[in-house]
Amino acid sequence: MKALLLGLSLLIASPVTLASTPLQRLSQLVDYVSVDYPGAVDQGEIANPTEYREMLDFAQNIQQLAGQLPANERKKEILEAADRLRDLIEQRADSREISRLSAELRHWLINSYALPATPAEPPDLQLAARLYTDQCVACHGAGGRGDGPLARSMEPAPIDFTDPERYRSRTLYGLYGVITHGVEGTEMRGFPELTDEQRWALAFHVGSLAVDAASEEKARQLLLSGQVDASGFDLKTLTTRTPAEIEARQGADAALVFGWLRRHPESLFRQDGAQSLRLSRELLQQSLAAYRNGDARRAHELAVSAYLDGFEKVEGNLDAIDRELRLKIEDAMTRLRQQIRKGVPAQELQQQIEAADALLQTASGKLGSTTLSAGTAFASALLILLREGLEAILVIAALAAFLIKTDRRDGLRWLGLGVLAALLLGGLTWWASSFLEIGGAGRELTEGLAALFAAAMLFYVGFWLHSKTGAAQWQAFIHGSIQKALSQGALWGLSSLAFIAVYREIFESVLFYQALWLQTDPAGQNAILGGLIVALAALLVLAWLILKYSTRLPLRQFFSVTAWFMFILAVVFAGKGVAALQEAGHLPVDHIAFPRIDLLGIYPTLEGLGLQLLMIVVGVLMLRHGKGGSGQARA
Repeated sequence: MKALLLGLSLLIASPVTLASTPLQRLSQLVDYVSVDYPGAVDQGEIANPTEYREMLDFAQNIQQLAGQLPANERKKEILEAADRLRDLIEQRADSREISRLSAELRHWLINSYALPATPAEPPDLQLAARLYTDQCVACHGAGGRGDGPLARSMEPAPIDFTDPERYRSRTLYGLYGVITHGVEGTEMRGFPELTDEQRWALAFHVGSLAVDAASEEKARQLLLSGQVDASGFDLKTLTTRTPAEIEARQGADAALVFGWLRRHPESLFRQDGAQSLRLSRELLQQSLAAYRNGDARRAHELAVSAYLDGFEKVEGNLDAIDRELRLKIEDAMTRLRQQIRKGVPAQELQQQIEAADALLQTASGKLGSTTLSAGTAFASALLILLREGLEAILVIAALAAFLIKTDRRDGLRWLGLGVLAALLLGGLTWWASSFLEIGGAGRELTEGLAALFAAAMLFYVGFWLHSKTGAAQWQAFIHGSIQKALSQGALWGLSSLAFIAVYREIFESVLFYQALWLQTDPAGQNAILGGLIVALAALLVLAWLILKYSTRLPLRQFFSVTAWFMFILAVVFAGKGVAALQEAGHLPVDHIAFPRIDLLGIYPTLEGLGLQLLMIVVGVLMLRHGKGGSGQARA
């Protein structure tokens, strides 16, 4: 049904043109000249007068647009290259020289002006195939050969994506630009109604149609035999280099693997440490480019993604090696998002991004390559579960002690039901995340809302418990009302609280452990299991101690201590919930001078501390009112 609705929405979409900046237009023209010049000039002679006139026109536009670029250290070279490109076209130079100069220009533009040149998420090639059928087949044909039913009436004819020479000279970034903005003077329009991710997916789809089954199989054998190492390619290389460039630099076998990667880009989205940090840095550059182009909303989205989809995947590992560096990176990226919201000058934002990039490079060096030592893996696994599981075990132990102390052991089944449901869903999450990419923003939104829900429940339970401690006939109330107070609805509430408290921690831990697992060899993976077992044992001992000593308290005292304990946990969960929603970009962030204490959910932001302070004030007032009411009752 979702696919059907998407198809219908695309069919009725109006063919409007997506606005592009001079920088984007310049990059697109450079790529277009590189691809189409060989069809205009052959061995110094004009092969197609119409195409040649178009090349001259494009070269003039490239010069003009280069002159409009903002000043930076590369602008002079870019202007000289633009002049040189026009001279070469006028001289009908060899296409290889045009291709070399165009590639140089393209990379200067991307790197000097931080053009967003990579997708933020793995391209969905199955969705791309459906989009191609809906939007492209009528012109380009089912096989991409430019022979669709409308092709005969079109001048110029639609592109043949299976043409080996065009494939060799075209970048995925160039295809993405054409899909985004269209081609002026042709019937190829832009597709603004598609999302950025969908346009990238289409670029990967059409950019790999020329890769035949034999080439793909040979590339697979090269990878399996180790003759070509795919780790030598990164995502930016895949999207901004042409197969011809790769062949010239690294040989024909590397070019075959390069083509295979166009069909299997998911292999470059493996969340090992190096790739995660590289993705984070690339997204920061894309954020800067979007900000310079006046799209602050997109810049903020990319800055959020740089943290959630990049850095956060390795923060647990880095924490075990250098906690101070981890905190510095978190602070730098939070301040970056804050600057985007405030609308600071682009130069100021660039300085903040450069500072964050330097920290990320340091982190990359600290984490090493893609393999962690056994000791680091053990420490990371231990700290992850202790950090994530502590709050959950405190909540479950406190609730279990409450049920035991009030002679409602039958309620333990309901508590166990909530924990079991959380464990089962946690296992399903582990399985699903092995095949699906769980978006960082969605992850933080889930964690944040779950934490705030748990905070509200704990706050209510704490107040309910405390309101009973001043009753005149305490023992009579306990024996006469506890059965009514813990009705089936209340037991369902306890079960829900147990589920939320446990699943929230499992949800985050699963993703940390998967990132850790990818960064270790077999010895390190054994160490991960060891760290997990030790941490689990420590948490179980803590739960046993809470149950043993808390249930020895007199009943009235027990209620009072448990009530305060619930209040404290509610404040902790509230702080963590706000922090998670801030990381996901759903709440603003205003830093203030205040200590950061992760264990207590205390973060130096006005929003988080403000909510926690409000809860403390309301809690104190409610408790005082409850005591006053109890006093009146006693009188």
